[in-house]
Amino acid sequence: MIRKAVITALAVLAVVPGCTTYTARMNDTGVYYYDGEYDRAMDELDELVLSSSNEDCCLFMLERGKVRLAAGMYDSAIVDMQGAERRFDEIEGTASVGEMLSTSIVSEGSKEYHPEPHEKILLNTYLLLSYWESGDRGGAYVERNRVVRRLREYVGNFTAKDDPPLDVPFARYVTAVLYENEGMLDDARIEYDRIAKIYPDAVPWTPNSHLTEIAVLAEMGRAPVKVSREIRGYFEKVNGRTFGCFNLPGSAGQQVYPVTSSFLPGDAGLGTVFTFAFPEYVRLPRVAAYCRPVIDGVEAGTAVTLDDLEETAMEEFRRDIGTILLKSAMRTYLQLLAQNKLDGDAGKIAAVVAKVFSAVERADTRSWQTLPAEIAVFRMEVEPGSHEVSLRYYDASDRLVGESAGRQVWVGKGKKQIAWMPGPP
Repeated sequence: MIRKAVITALAVLAVVPGCTTYTARMNDTGVYYYDGEYDRAMDELDELVLSSSNEDCCLFMLERGKVRLAAGMYDSAIVDMQGAERRFDEIEGTASVGEMLSTSIVSEGSKEYHPEPHEKILLNTYLLLSYWESGDRGGAYVERNRVVRRLREYVGNFTAKDDPPLDVPFARYVTAVLYENEGMLDDARIEYDRIAKIYPDAVPWTPNSHLTEIAVLAEMGRAPVKVSREIRGYFEKVNGRTFGCFNLPGSAGQQVYPVTSSFLPGDAGLGTVFTFAFPEYVRLPRVAAYCRPVIDGVEAGTAVTLDDLEETAMEEFRRDIGTILLKSAMRTYLQLLAQNKLDGDAGKIAAVVAKVFSAVERADTRSWQTLPAEIAVFRMEVEPGSHEVSLRYYDASDRLVGESAGRQVWVGKGKKQIAWMPGPP
């Protein structure tokens, strides 16, 4: 039942206009991963890593690392994710926005992938889980500190309005559980208090170091993907300032953004309408509306939302849409001007050049494809020892649509154990 729903859910990508090569290449992997066929998903990713260009290799390694984590290959997951993280850190901050706007006439998709801010936090969170599941508590605590540092740097850019949709409660919850296991209850309380501002039902009454508990973290749905859209726009100058004017799908009226780069060469071509490729997020349908953990054969309750990663991705995109638009439009605009200069006839060639560029170039729509749309949590006090944990998935009409494989979880007396459960789309 789940497999049929998985294929149906992922099939939407095949009919979305502008679906990208990266998304298409990940389609089979997605079907296998969300159906729990991790060996087949890894076979696909092994081939993709070997055959990919340098621009996509680290992203495929990131995908493979998460699949290996789901398959219980923790050491291999660490190797993949650390390799991707090292490269991402090397290229981070190598160019300012102004430099990118003024010099980028090369498609973003031809450059090395640079993860979104929340993806970098999630990378360290999954690394933490890999160390924890492997039994390397020291490595997990080191990675925990890196997650906390990432979160601190990330939220430092928030306004009060941005805070809830852009935070990453999943990362905070995992770090809080580790703090509890170390007896660092004040630090755990800080993280839980942050989560409680967004999802009060997801946090325990109070951090403790005496109860023996299992915290089930269930992934639900599939994160939104980006697709390439063609939109129209132009640049114009008003009172000495240059603005980009764009017509976006689904937007009421024209969107206008100031150009901060001084690279625009004079007034050449201002007012010329051209089409260009622009990345747009698409939400994907979900198989299950909620899940109920089964612990030692007994359906224990309903998991509640801990993190809406779908909304985080959408909000990050909304916040950065002006920069993304200007970068995409600037690239086509500079190409248009270069072609017009060569041909010496701007009026005649403009429309043709715009059509050629929009047909040939696609927007950079790469993203971490195996991330969930949502993470739910269920916490329960248990006896010390080994316990079997699985999930039952239900649709919005409360019909059972599938069950996960069971996994054994061992909990020491007075400790907290995380049971991370990858789920269906």
